[in-house]
Amino acid sequence: MVGVEGELDLATSASLAEALDALSPAGDVVIDLGGCTFIDSSAVRLFVETARTAQASGGKVSLVTRDPGILRVLEIAAVDTLLPVHESVDAAI
Repeated sequence: MVGVEGELDLATSASLAEALDALSPAGDVVIDLGGCTFIDSSAVRLFVETARTAQASGGKVSLVTRDPGILRVLEIAAVDTLLPVHESVDAAI
């Protein structure tokens, strides 16, 4: 599991990418956005790329958030149709 705090944008997405790269692509990855206050298109792209890489290796990626603004961005970008979005870490595991 990887947790995100604060804003996830072009300036901070690289740090999340590094954390995700350190994980096994064949494992199940949970990205906890519970502490995240904002995401932009760079975050959306990172979620999609991570999900595709994991899927190609037999793994899966799940997102966790209850923030209505973040959920709306995920819906607009159709990310919620590509990978599961849960309300809690327990539901994602």
